[in-house]
Amino acid sequence: MDTTTLVVANVLLFALCAGVILVNARTVGGMPSAVWFAGANLFRGASILLIGMSWLHLEPARFTYAMSGLLAMGGVLMLHQSFAELLEQRPILRGVQYGLAAGMAAVLLYSMAISTRSFIVPASLSLILGLQYKLVAALVFRFSDDETGPVGWLTSLALITLAITFILRGVAIADPGWHGRFAQLVRDGPLWLLGCLLTTAATAFGFMSLSTAKLRVELQWRAQVDDLTGLLNRWAMKSMALREIQRSRRGRSSLAVVIMDLDGLKTVNDTKGHSCGDVVLQTVAGVLQETVRACDSVARLGGDEFCILLPDSSLQEAIGVAERLRSEVEELIIRYRGETVKTRASLGVASSDFSGLDWQRLIDDSDAALYRAKREGKNRVYASAPVEEINKEGSNSN
Repeated sequence: MDTTTLVVANVLLFALCAGVILVNARTVGGMPSAVWFAGANLFRGASILLIGMSWLHLEPARFTYAMSGLLAMGGVLMLHQSFAELLEQRPILRGVQYGLAAGMAAVLLYSMAISTRSFIVPASLSLILGLQYKLVAALVFRFSDDETGPVGWLTSLALITLAITFILRGVAIADPGWHGRFAQLVRDGPLWLLGCLLTTAATAFGFMSLSTAKLRVELQWRAQVDDLTGLLNRWAMKSMALREIQRSRRGRSSLAVVIMDLDGLKTVNDTKGHSCGDVVLQTVAGVLQETVRACDSVARLGGDEFCILLPDSSLQEAIGVAERLRSEVEELIIRYRGETVKTRASLGVASSDFSGLDWQRLIDDSDAALYRAKREGKNRVYASAPVEEINKEGSNSN
């Protein structure tokens, strides 16, 4: 494949990737990162187009070479930023990128003023571009998690391969004494142009795959999390409970459930507005998360009703947790638009010691205990088991 064909193929592929990524972003989201990625492709495509023009002798070689170098470095900087935006991470080593680009830009601008092109300029440019691509590869590899790992690693490998190609080309140009077929191969244009062609396709595929993986993770998260409070939703709590029930059966351990309902939230909504009620719910959700253990699960079942799943907990221990939660909520002082808002909670507790390891039975029993707490005056804790059995369990545990 000759040089002119490779130049045309690269330019067309860069333009095609830019367009496809922008269209894909409008479908699945991630527009800021897509804009950076499209810009990176257009800049790098323009860089290779200028190199092709220099081979056709349409402009003075030193001018087109310097402008091509500036566009190429700008394109790699945009590529770095696009992956940082996509992975929602701070662009690591961005200062190093800027330093390399600024230093090389000064050399390239100086080269435009001289009549001859020294081998130092193309050699330095190839080495700098190689280092830049290596930094982008490090960013993608560093922040590829379990969901995006394989795609991220393959994208990093493609970028590392291109980085090595540029570095070898820079070394070959800087060392005229390096002879042989391999040296000539890396020094000439076709090898790095072919490397650009393959890497562009691999990087565009990786970028789109990472975008899709990120969207999938976000949708999975939204399917399990209550938007207002950030707690688990009803479906996610049931899934978590079923896993804990299986674990409790294997380990012959107890499992407890606490259902909590806020007292008087309807009055808050009616008198101060639903925005105030939302603030109350968010504040209470934060208290629940801070009060329970790391192994416990907290969910908002709907409205002002919350559920707390307590693995490896007896009924007596769950009652203690529920009483602590009731006290924390009662002591809350919530400020909303200069006013003080107070709230209280009623809680019902059920344990597998009395209700068995059946999720629906645990929910029904804790609900029944909650309604009893409501009927008995609110702002209190009731358990589904008879008082004498609770006391008996408590004495046996001492």
